[in-house]
Amino acid sequence: MSVAWRRRFKLLGAALLMIASVLLKVLYFAVLALLAFSSGKRGSSSSSSSGDDG
Repeated sequence: MSVAWRRRFKLLGAALLMIASVLLKVLYFAVLALLAFSSGKRGSSSSSSSGDDG
């Protein structure tokens, strides 16, 4: 509509991009931690190391 609205949308877009990147980083690290945790639990429960199957 007006210039003010365009400025507001630009600011909103930049903020959303920043939030999205931060969320992606957090999600990435959370998945990594989850995978490490699950693999650690699996390794401790089974006697032989995984990948030694064949």
